[in-house]
Amino acid sequence: MQNPIAPCLWFDGDAEEAAEFYTTVFPDSKILHKIVNHDAWPGGKAGDVVVVAFQLKGQPYQALNGGPNQPFNDRVSLSVTCKDQAEVDRYWEALTADGGEAIMCGWLKDRYGMRWQIVPEAFFAMISDEDAEKSQRAMQAMTQMIKLDVDTMTKAYEGPQ
Repeated sequence: MQNPIAPCLWFDGDAEEAAEFYTTVFPDSKILHKIVNHDAWPGGKAGDVVVVAFQLKGQPYQALNGGPNQPFNDRVSLSVTCKDQAEVDRYWEALTADGGEAIMCGWLKDRYGMRWQIVPEAFFAMISDEDAEKSQRAMQAMTQMIKLDVDTMTKAYEGPQ
């Protein structure tokens, strides 16, 4: 049975390319199926791929070739929790390559315009700490960063020695 809820990402003709790219970036990811339209439609012509169903680390998504004038914006992003700095670095480099753009506080925009948050799981532990001062120091350190750096946030979290 297909998962009952999956984010649908709107693209302008490059849905198949984007889905294939994303499945190379994240392990345990795959293209599930493609739907080809048999007639002309507002977003393309007969024979074009209109929808690509895919999974990223087991999470289902749909990529839709919906046509122009519907760019991604800051209201929606995909958040990736990373086990360590190496994983943060790997995803950051892959998603900002070939026209992607670093934003701030762990956010980036990939070459397709999709926004991503690349966040080490250690950060969530730090800001969830019941010690408000430690948590606040970690949050303050994060707000000064572009790509998140675990060591820098950890030093801020731990405070002066």
